[in-house]
Amino acid sequence: MSQTMLTIALPLALAWMMYCVGLTLTFADFKRVATFPKKILAGLTAQLIGLPLLAYALIHLLALPEPIAVGLWLLALAPGGASSNAITHLSGGDTALSISMTAISSLIIPISLPLMLPLVLSDTQLVIPVKMAILQLTAVTFVPVMFGMIMKQYIKAPWFSSFITFAGRSSLWALFFTVTITLAANTKVFNQLFSVGSIAAIVLCLSGMILGVIVAKALRGDKTLVKTLAIEVGIQNAGTAIFVAVVQLQRPELALTPLLYGVLMNIPALLIIHRNKRQGVLLKP
Repeated sequence: MSQTMLTIALPLALAWMMYCVGLTLTFADFKRVATFPKKILAGLTAQLIGLPLLAYALIHLLALPEPIAVGLWLLALAPGGASSNAITHLSGGDTALSISMTAISSLIIPISLPLMLPLVLSDTQLVIPVKMAILQLTAVTFVPVMFGMIMKQYIKAPWFSSFITFAGRSSLWALFFTVTITLAANTKVFNQLFSVGSIAAIVLCLSGMILGVIVAKALRGDKTLVKTLAIEVGIQNAGTAIFVAVVQLQRPELALTPLLYGVLMNIPALLIIHRNKRQGVLLKP
């Protein structure tokens, strides 16, 4: 049952969230992002260089044992994903920028992860299936987003406005559903919630968010950019890290930290979403 939830229900829930994201976007949003390449470059630098440096420092400062250390390192090398895009949308961030960063980083991961993994785990031959990674990203992110954008562009019927409102509300419930699936499929991590692995996972998440905020402030960005970079740098792709640990390296024990992270990262994410929703209510006349 757990395997079914992870392989079928979870991707469907993420795809629905991204479809809801697409209903809020126009093609002009992506043109606007392209006019600000510094934002994308700064965000990717924080993701692909800054966060691994933070993880490397945590590994040595906390003297983490190898399974925890390698799991944390895998997380730091697996930036972004459909979840971060959806969280950015629900938090009132720049969704187009978030998706653009995810698209670019996903093309870099197959090269950067194998090259940087030996810094913590030596004597490892690792090959990431590039085609699978691209197809997964396309199926869960781009196809639903583009479908939603096209529908918004061409469907002008009065009922569709009500449908967009419903979809926007349901995307929050879909996020809760993904959290529930993660918990249900990984109940074995509950006895590790107060371990050093949990401390390392939550510290990496929060320090990544802080790094994103610092980068956004350095760019003199507004609140939207601050939220976007905080989420994109702080929220990692736990699914990719788990895949590499279990399937590529065939060492399930290395997946413990990503599993803990997959649960704990939802705490700051949900707090940011709740704050955005609350501010939206307070701003209503």
